[in-house]
Amino acid sequence: MAHLALVIDANQPRREAWVARMRALLADLPGTTTAVAEAGDMACLWACGPRAPVSMVREGDAFALLVGYAIDDAGMWLAARDLHDRATRGNAAVCDGYHAAVTFDPVRGLGVAVDPFGLFPLYHAAVDGAVVVSSTPEAVCGHPAFVPRIDRLGLCGILLVHGPLDDRPLLAGMRRLPTGRRLEWTRRDGAAGPREVEAWRFVPRPAPVGESSGDAARRLDHELVTAIRRHRPAGADTVMLLSGGMDSRLVAGVLADEGIPTRAIVLGEPGDFEVRAGTAVAEKLGMPVEVLAAESSPAAAPGRVRETVRFSHLASAPSLDGFADGLATAHATGTYYWSGMLFDWVFEPVGINNGRDPATGEWRFDPLLGVMNNWGVPRARLPALLGADGQALVAAALERLRTACLAGPAEPALQSALVRWDQRVRNHLATVLHRTTFHAWPLVPAADRRLLAAVMGLPVSVYEHRRLEAAILRGRRPDLAALPLDRNSFQFRPLESGDASLFERGRAALERTARRWYWQRVRGRDPRRYQRIFDVRRPAWLAIRREAEPLRPRLGELLDAGEVERLLPGADTQPRFRNAINEGGPIRLLLGLALWLDRPALPGRLVPQSASGGS
Repeated sequence: MAHLALVIDANQPRREAWVARMRALLADLPGTTTAVAEAGDMACLWACGPRAPVSMVREGDAFALLVGYAIDDAGMWLAARDLHDRATRGNAAVCDGYHAAVTFDPVRGLGVAVDPFGLFPLYHAAVDGAVVVSSTPEAVCGHPAFVPRIDRLGLCGILLVHGPLDDRPLLAGMRRLPTGRRLEWTRRDGAAGPREVEAWRFVPRPAPVGESSGDAARRLDHELVTAIRRHRPAGADTVMLLSGGMDSRLVAGVLADEGIPTRAIVLGEPGDFEVRAGTAVAEKLGMPVEVLAAESSPAAAPGRVRETVRFSHLASAPSLDGFADGLATAHATGTYYWSGMLFDWVFEPVGINNGRDPATGEWRFDPLLGVMNNWGVPRARLPALLGADGQALVAAALERLRTACLAGPAEPALQSALVRWDQRVRNHLATVLHRTTFHAWPLVPAADRRLLAAVMGLPVSVYEHRRLEAAILRGRRPDLAALPLDRNSFQFRPLESGDASLFERGRAALERTARRWYWQRVRGRDPRRYQRIFDVRRPAWLAIRREAEPLRPRLGELLDAGEVERLLPGADTQPRFRNAINEGGPIRLLLGLALWLDRPALPGRLVPQSASGGS
């Protein structure tokens, strides 16, 4: 979690108090270096790991900062000097790459931008005449004039879809910067606070008329290679987070074919399907590989969750994914790292996961809501959990969600895919990316505007069920496609060619059953890493549950205490799950909320905002 926090406040004692609080806050992040730049009534702090790409320039009271890497439309990697010079000319270009960029001048004002898809988190607020902008909402809470108030509609959205809806955080009075926007503020804006200015709007690039599926696969293979070339850091040392899935092996294959030197890190225990598949891919490519368990111990897990929820305010419910831990402990860690993260959402942007009916091809709201609610508190139980205003809150949240899907300009199936990207990618997966930045910086060719525009301009039939990605992998590296694939299930087989027959589907089902029986009954363990790290019955989660157990009264201040008891099992109760990842989602949410509430920075009883809750 590389962090930056910025304030513009003419009240000097208040500004200095905020800076002192931010120094103390960022000092709690081990292994980071904190820096401060002040210009007039502006103060900016940032905390990054030793390898993080950071550049800064000062000219008098003018200031520019770049945390991460930014690529302009010409393919040029920019530095803070470039940002400063372009801001001076009034040219605030949109850039790909994982980054946050700040420019400040007492006359021209403030400009803050992140990557176009908003993966890097950025929150902002106007606080009693001051402006606060930060990668963590905790920095807004640190302003002496800010009064923390729970936004009931924001809380409802988090409980409904396992993360904020409509860029609405847990606390009222702040907002997360939406996709495609940048922040601007000048003295004329004053107490009104920063403006969200549209910097970029997503427009799909239509496929050539009459293009065959094979031609589409070849064209998108070229787009993928072009994106990876654009995001390749010149002369920098890189590693590869290599799992056994289709996404990371496709990226690894392109890196090998392009002659981009890298080393592999595979996370998991010996015998895990992910380890078996990942190491097989690395060996096939001749890529040095390091296998790391990287699962949180029971002693460390509660502290890790406390830190995560403190800085993220439940942008995603806490997890024990291990990516950051793996990069921290690996011998092979580089300045940057590649991974397959996000690519599954790029290569199937429209499908059943965003409400497309596979039988009719039509879009419907209820299937979309069902998928988005998959890890959240079940929709039917959420009003009772929220209490007296629960029905009104849930109705308001659903109406806002439906409106976003129907708002256009794209048709609902495509527009809802962008809504789903915000909910799943920006909240869940991007939170994982952000945690890794203390140890190595993520390269994100999957979030390259040109690549995603090319995919989303295709007919759905070309990429549905990820057939396009499979075709690219087979065409480029048939040797990798032939290796068994980790699917986070007991189906550990190579990619099927085409649609499976009834006999092949039956055989696959028998194999899954046999593997499940062998591993669970004979070996007594689960070889599916993701199932383990999200299972609240495992020792690390039991330690978290025991730490949160005394905090039930705090949850009862915000939620119905009886419903909390029914949804959150006691620390020594082992719930029965058919799917530990999905069904454990509400438990992980409530645990995270309980630990977030247990902080001295918050008053004993937060002032709740009304159900209607403002914009």
